[in-house]
Amino acid sequence: MLPILRRGLTLILLCFPLLLPAGEPAFTLDADVWTRPRDAASLVAEPALRGLLSRYESRGGGQVILRHPPGEQGRLWAAELQDWLVALGIPSADIMRVAGEGLTGRMELSLQPLP
Repeated sequence: MLPILRRGLTLILLCFPLLLPAGEPAFTLDADVWTRPRDAASLVAEPALRGLLSRYESRGGGQVILRHPPGEQGRLWAAELQDWLVALGIPSADIMRVAGEGLTGRMELSLQPLP
């Protein structure tokens, strides 16, 4: 990737949390959820996912932000969660994955209105 594009993308990603609406709570999903066998019913039973899906439905959609731990393991976790969200009815175009420092062992899920 060209250095200027990399810097621009980095700046956008660093400023992205500032774009979230004030008072919009983030749901936290702990890594221990991923240590257990998973199926749709068990994931929907998780309070963080249930809250996110409920808010997504009640608002008629939105941009789902998955803030995940940096590194390959965090990216894989976020990719699998995105696949599950798509299987549960959220279009992949409505999901954005963002690596976040300080998120070791957890992922933050939030919803913002589509532009």
